[in-house]
Amino acid sequence: MISFIGTDLDGTLLNSQSEISQVNRRAIRLAVSQGMQFAICSGRTLNSVKQYLERDLKVPGYKILLNGAVIVDPNGHLLNDHPLDPKVIDQLLKGVLNEDFKVVLDSLDTTYISDPQLSGATYYHGVSSKTILVSSIEGFREIAQNKDNVIYKVCFSASPQQAQKLIKIIESYSSLPVEVSRSGKYYYEINPLNCTKFSALQKLSTFSQISINDFMCFGDYGNDLEMLRGVGHGVAMENAMPEVKKASNLVTKTNNQDGVAWMLNKVLRGEID
Repeated sequence: MISFIGTDLDGTLLNSQSEISQVNRRAIRLAVSQGMQFAICSGRTLNSVKQYLERDLKVPGYKILLNGAVIVDPNGHLLNDHPLDPKVIDQLLKGVLNEDFKVVLDSLDTTYISDPQLSGATYYHGVSSKTILVSSIEGFREIAQNKDNVIYKVCFSASPQQAQKLIKIIESYSSLPVEVSRSGKYYYEINPLNCTKFSALQKLSTFSQISINDFMCFGDYGNDLEMLRGVGHGVAMENAMPEVKKASNLVTKTNNQDGVAWMLNKVLRGEID
């Protein structure tokens, strides 16, 4: 019996305007009102996820942040905290020392970013108090080595013309204790080893005493792959990458067609259990 719902944000619960539709909101609220547990499972930082959960959905829920590096329960209590080792971060940054890739370092609620190509980012919408622009790799190295800065995720992205060079650099990190996933065509996210959305869900399964087989989770991209393969009911969006669809039990409509609600309503009607 499906008792826990987890969903990615970008390309999944959010439409192309980065909004949660009213249809999706109603379906999630109904599921929660009928006793289902709920979690947002995202690569994003705390403030971003918190806004969608509290301002838009207005339901109690778990926050799986930064690809599983941090878990916050519905009452705001920290259940998991798994930052990157500063020495590992330094090795990652040395690998791109002479390149002009976009670089992002994420702490719990602050994003440090350098974007020489002005290419934008998966979830970067301009400068705010939670976004700090960094001018050089050396600047990133100083941030990472500062004991007051706890970094959970490092991201690199490149233009299509630079993609092969970035891929080779990413491959050179294979001996480091890290997890590498993709959340965009040329956007790579790096977390500590064994730190994924699925590993976070396994922890929540133990914490909530709900079998992982009774979890239904939604996603669309590479950092959702293990999650959708591992839970009892993995649901790929119609707009998901082919590998994600292949790994999933079910496929729903696109993120612009309220795909999360479409599948949730089938569950609520008893058509899927």
